[in-house]
Amino acid sequence: MGKDRGRGRRNHHSGPYNKSNWRGQKKDRPQNNGGGQRNRNAPPQKTTLLENQVGITEFTNPEAPGFTGILKSRFSDFHVNEIDSNGKVLELSDLSVPKVAIVAVADKELDNWRQELEAVIGPEVWQDIAKLAEAKNDPTIEQKVEIDVTTLDKDQRTQVHQLIKQLYKGKLLSTTIGQQQAKPKVQEEASLEKKDAAEGETPTQKDSQVSAEEKKIIRILKPKPGRGDKRWSFPAEYVTFLVHKTNLVTSDVASIFAARLNLRPSQVNYSGIKDKRAKTTQKFSIKRRTPESILGAAKCQRNVQIGNFAFESNTLKLGDLQGNRFRIALRHIAKEKREEIEQALQSLKERGFINYYGLQRFGNSASVPTYEVGVALLKHDYKLACELILKPRDSDVEFMRPIREEWWKNRDSAAAAAKIYGDKFIEKKLLDGLARFGESDYSSALRQIPRNMLMLYPHAYQSLIFNRIASRRIKEFGLKLIPGDLVYVEQDQPGVVEEQALDEQKEEETNDEPMEAVEEDEAIEEESVFKRKVRPLTAEDIASGKYKLSDVVLPLPGHDITYPNNECGAWYEEMLAEVGLSSEQLKHKEKTYALAGAYRKMIISSSDLKWSFRMYNTPEDTLIASDWELLKNIPVTPEPAEADANYMALLLEFSLPTAAYATMFLRELLKQDTSSASQTQLEKQAMAKEDNEKKAVTQEEDMEVADEEGQETEQAETQGAEEAV
Repeated sequence: MGKDRGRGRRNHHSGPYNKSNWRGQKKDRPQNNGGGQRNRNAPPQKTTLLENQVGITEFTNPEAPGFTGILKSRFSDFHVNEIDSNGKVLELSDLSVPKVAIVAVADKELDNWRQELEAVIGPEVWQDIAKLAEAKNDPTIEQKVEIDVTTLDKDQRTQVHQLIKQLYKGKLLSTTIGQQQAKPKVQEEASLEKKDAAEGETPTQKDSQVSAEEKKIIRILKPKPGRGDKRWSFPAEYVTFLVHKTNLVTSDVASIFAARLNLRPSQVNYSGIKDKRAKTTQKFSIKRRTPESILGAAKCQRNVQIGNFAFESNTLKLGDLQGNRFRIALRHIAKEKREEIEQALQSLKERGFINYYGLQRFGNSASVPTYEVGVALLKHDYKLACELILKPRDSDVEFMRPIREEWWKNRDSAAAAAKIYGDKFIEKKLLDGLARFGESDYSSALRQIPRNMLMLYPHAYQSLIFNRIASRRIKEFGLKLIPGDLVYVEQDQPGVVEEQALDEQKEEETNDEPMEAVEEDEAIEEESVFKRKVRPLTAEDIASGKYKLSDVVLPLPGHDITYPNNECGAWYEEMLAEVGLSSEQLKHKEKTYALAGAYRKMIISSSDLKWSFRMYNTPEDTLIASDWELLKNIPVTPEPAEADANYMALLLEFSLPTAAYATMFLRELLKQDTSSASQTQLEKQAMAKEDNEKKAVTQEEDMEVADEEGQETEQAETQGAEEAV
């Protein structure tokens, strides 16, 4: 504890985050609620968003048997490894840190360079350089050797630097100075001729004199302690590395890297956002920061390990991946239901699952889901959007609740913003905007939120419409194709999901400029290329057997999209009209809020699904080894024999394309709501059931013992009576 106390705010507690031990909880918690004393031992009840509230209602095979399995009981039960654009599953396997690469030159070539440069760097100069390399550091004087290299060309000067670097690795630094002061040769000659004429000297007399402005000098220095060659000497501009994190948000990890490396958050790039409550491995990309400095920034973060450094010419962009590889443990599986579980797994492998947007897309508050903010933005109701973002809710972290309540009552944004430390909270940015531009300038205040975060709100509304359309399509037409269903045209890759949406996100994620406005009456002169990416199926197409349901795509609503040429197409306008919108109104004057539309597969499946059953004894047992544990040879909890085990888990391993949700895969398998509230309740029920069974066994054993003792007593009494007789 003594060591951790002085290491900064990041180590304010020694264990993992727990609301019961969070230091800010006691200080910021209001002392009463409605005049009555608050019960500190009873946390407020939280209303969590459920699947049916965001349009998730159907299954591809509702007849398949469902079963109880607890998802994400521990962080170690959910592992995600990114699959890069080349199809490689990324695993943390190499912790080495690349040093500055010095290109080796053969000794013979070095000798040739020395002879070639002997006119400038003679034996005496080399002796001075050698003495400088062996000298002790003296901070009171500048330790250097300067060589006039004015007569050398660029290649020869490069040879000098290479010689110094290779002969005195790390002991000396060399740099060329004076390049900026040099005059063009023609200008210099004209200047000399004019000066010669004025002084009565001929050009021949001045040939040996060189202007100081043209001189080039290589300065060789003794580096100061702790400093090295700051010039970029790595193979490419961008450093890529793998980040293995536990129970952390990807964007939060990126923000800390940016802060520690003096970068903007948009300069720390990654391909996709990974689950928070999980152990995940993904690729990051940063421009011109050494691996050593990146490693130092990683060491400042708990539960973050990095490695597998490499160098690339281009930065990483959102969507530069094929998908994700999942390894998942479902706990508290009933041992007697193995056969039913096998049937459910086989059905899922054959039919796939509905490609719903998972609950993560809609926030963690049932009272203020993100799509409601999106609707307000799309309808230009910026006041309502701000109020919804700042509205009090029961799902808040403890310190934020009184801040929201105070703002909601007093509308003093500056006072509320001052109570939020750090800049990672959207609420902080919005409150700062209101304080800066005025309490009623809601549009300007919203612009203080990063564009990529603002986009999440209208995209959440798109996702809600997609979910509802997919559910209605499956409910009314089942798993059969119908004329008018949309498929990608033959030349497009059938696996592409949300191509335009991803392109738009790539642009927005890397753009920190203010939001741009577009003219409302700007017309589309011709049909967009994106509209021509799909075509409707005909009755003949369906009869041919060439297409299957997994080929069908459903649009995400937008102003530049092709809707299905069947009954489903009309549902879009119906659902938009429910909130007072239309497809044309999605062409927003603010570019950030505009929705052009996109396409998404309705049904997807995993062709590499694998499963096995795993026995364990306690809820704390580790069932799956993470990348870090495999790298460090840290063993997982040994598996007991089935007869000795208290519990059974189902271990799953499968891959999904980008933008697909593993929770929706599991929902189809379990036939249960995957919300955190439902899973928590299921786990409590499972644990209670186990406890009751153990109590029943204990009582039965106690009764047996009592019976045995009673029989022994009865026998003893009988024997005593016989002896008395």
